[in-house]
Amino acid sequence: KREKLLGDVKKIKIQKAEKIARKRLSHAKRLLHEKKIEEFYAELARALWGYLSDKLVIPPAELAIDTVKLSLVSRGVSEEIVSQIASTIEMSDFARFAPFTNSLQMEKVYEDTIKLISSIEDNIR
Repeated sequence: KREKLLGDVKKIKIQKAEKIARKRLSHAKRLLHEKKIEEFYAELARALWGYLSDKLVIPPAELAIDTVKLSLVSRGVSEEIVSQIASTIEMSDFARFAPFTNSLQMEKVYEDTIKLISSIEDNIR
C-alpha cells in the first residue's frame, strides 16, 4: 500500500501542497520583516501559484488565473474565495512593480494569503 501511494506523484503533490505553501509563506514573512518588498511579493506569488498548481493538478505551463478560477469553481469553491484569490494575485503582481507599498499593506496581503489557502483546504476536502 505504501509503495502504491509513493508511486502516485499527483496524490503526493496534492497532499503536500499546503505544507510547501506554508514553508514559502514563512520565508515571505522573514522577507517582510527585512523590508525586502520585491522579494516578499515574489515569494508570496510563488507560494500561492505553487500551491494552486499542486493542489489543483495544473501544470505550470497551463497555470493562469482563468484556469485556476475554472478549476476552483468546478471543485465547489465559492465565487467569493475565487475572486479573493484573483485580487490577491493581481495585488501582489502590481505591488512587485509599483514604486511604493507600505508595510501594513504587505502584512494584510500576507494574512489574506494564509486565509485563502486555509479556505481552499476547507472547501476542497
